Amino acid sequence: MILRLEHGELEITLHTLKRLAYTAILESYGPVNIATENIFTRWFGGKEEEKIKIEEDESGKITVDLYLELEYGVKISEVAKNIIGNVTHKLKNLGGCEDVEVNVHVTDIH
Repeated sequence: MILRLEHGELEITLHTLKRLAYTAILESYGPVNIATENIFTRWFGGKEEEKIKIEEDESGKITVDLYLELEYGVKISEVAKNIIGNVTHKLKNLGGCEDVEVNVHVTDIH
């Protein structure tokens, strides 16, 4: 993602946006773990950040897919709404993103 500033350009990598999303998830109530997307990565492991997918399309829209395990007893819809709000806020305010879509995929309950 490239932002045009008064005296030049600023490039913000998708890796940086992924770190912002990861931080927003950690600051949210309810998630126990950032889960694996499929059984292969569940068995053979992987970094938690790899379980956050961020893509940018030609128009500059950022799409974020989060694969989460939630705490038992929490209201899933409220936790998801809270996480979507937190991630969107971080990406817009700190990352400079204008058009953000966040999708939460709950893979398990602990």
